[in-house]
Amino acid sequence: MSSEKIMASVKEFAAMTGIGQNRVRELCYLPDFPASKEGNRFLIHVEAANEWLRKRAVDKVGVVSASLKRVVP
Repeated sequence: MSSEKIMASVKEFAAMTGIGQNRVRELCYLPDFPASKEGNRFLIHVEAANEWLRKRAVDKVGVVSASLKRVVP
């Protein structure tokens, strides 16, 4: 059995990918990003999110900054 996590917190996913925590949190608000809100935190489906990022990189599709929700700490 693999010890790799299926779901990750924003902090864990940021560490895995090298993307900042604030940007990951903003991505979680996008309707097509594979994350769910559980209570007051997001859980990200690691495999689906990596595929989402991979597809956007291959297609050279960026994220429009205006569509991101600004999160106030």
